[in-house]
Amino acid sequence: MFSVFLIAQREYLENIKTRGFWVSILFMPIIIVIMSAVPVLLSTSVNEAKYAVIDHSGWVLAAVQKRFLKNDIHQLLESETVPSLNGSEYTEEFDESVILIEQLRQQFKEGEEKKLFASQAADLLYTLSRENASILQTPTLLEQFADWWHKNPQQVLSIIPNASFSHYQYVEPADTSTARLQILLNAEHLLGYFVIPEDPIASGEGASYVTKNLTNRDLQLWFANAVSSVVQGQRIREESIEPNIADWIQQPIAFETVVLNGEDLAVANASDTLTQWAPVAFVYLLWISIFTITQMLLTNTVEEKSNKLVEILLSSVSARELMAGKILGIAGTGLTIVGSWLIAFLILILGLPSLLDSPLPFDLLSLVDKPLYLASFILYFILGYLFYAAFLCGLGSLCNNLKEAQNLMMPVQLILIVPLLVMIPIGKDPGGTLATVMSWIPPFTPFAMMNRAAMPPGPGTYFFTTLLMIISIYFALRMATRIFETGILMTGKPPKLTQIFRMLKTK
Repeated sequence: MFSVFLIAQREYLENIKTRGFWVSILFMPIIIVIMSAVPVLLSTSVNEAKYAVIDHSGWVLAAVQKRFLKNDIHQLLESETVPSLNGSEYTEEFDESVILIEQLRQQFKEGEEKKLFASQAADLLYTLSRENASILQTPTLLEQFADWWHKNPQQVLSIIPNASFSHYQYVEPADTSTARLQILLNAEHLLGYFVIPEDPIASGEGASYVTKNLTNRDLQLWFANAVSSVVQGQRIREESIEPNIADWIQQPIAFETVVLNGEDLAVANASDTLTQWAPVAFVYLLWISIFTITQMLLTNTVEEKSNKLVEILLSSVSARELMAGKILGIAGTGLTIVGSWLIAFLILILGLPSLLDSPLPFDLLSLVDKPLYLASFILYFILGYLFYAAFLCGLGSLCNNLKEAQNLMMPVQLILIVPLLVMIPIGKDPGGTLATVMSWIPPFTPFAMMNRAAMPPGPGTYFFTTLLMIISIYFALRMATRIFETGILMTGKPPKLTQIFRMLKTK
């Protein structure tokens, strides 16, 4: 037994002394940070999608553009952000802009007042943009605001980054014929163009969206929803339905999400949703951990066999002791890597708000308050590693080089793909049939049970699935030991499947 620990110590120290070990520790947190930050950065620097419109009705496009302006202005009045210079030089006009915005927010506090002002300002802004008009020398507050908005679009975006013109830019060519717009579309000057029928009130037949890009449907949905709202409003007015009655008819029923925690009910928030989906992220990390560490074990076994080092080791210890020491040593290496990742994750969630200089929309620390997640992760990492390590250590002993090992590794890789394919369905229904069945199949048990941690199945399921894994690991180690004892000294071509079965039968 002492020899096993000596081999394990050697394996562990040999691995942590390498640069690859420290790179693997640092690589995962860096990748997580990049994967988290890049989408946010890209979302703020998305190129404006340009579109054009053929409006046969003569009025829908104008109504839609006014609607966009009205929504943007109302959003600005609701926001608490002040105008930003955005790298521009300081001017007295900037102070005047700040004073103007604050004055408007103080004057229009009621919801109806804001809507009325937004509607009036939208009409005036639309006129300014269409006619390129100028404001009089003694403008009213409304005209001051419209003039500021018209001349300072970047300051507007600093207050409301999700303004309608932040992602989509309307283009009005001199020639709006179908042939001309198709030329612009082929030249990729447009993402697409819309065709509005002559009488959309009577029927929407003839409305179309022409594009070459069928994967990006955001522009189509955004503009189509606005057109639908404008046309519905006009239909209501033509039917002489009172606005308050129309609003009441169209008012949706909003169901408040309430989560049941034991016997307590609480209104669900973003942190609760994050906590429910967190096991999926842990499953992915578990998969990466097991896959990486077992690959390390396989590589070490093949390398030691190919450079004849294993023959020297077998002169001092038995094949069983060598195999057990290698598995334990790599296990210690894996636990060090995983522990470092978890510590880096904890540091990240503690320091992220200060780095962003703003609170997060959800509480990442709520994950730390769930000891079941971390405990399950460590437990199922150990069980999953030992299960797959037994097979890969046995298979590695049959290979003379890494090329042969890759061919034998293919069936194991195919099995390991399955947990990735089902982690989202299990996350949506942790107590469903798929989750239950996968929990009792040993190659998938660690991943399925980790995935069900958001809605724990009960102590009985945890106990018996853990017992199942221990029994499975025992038999896997027995089979792997028989293969390892024979295969570690074999040379030449890898044995055939029939020879491997004969090794398993040999005591």
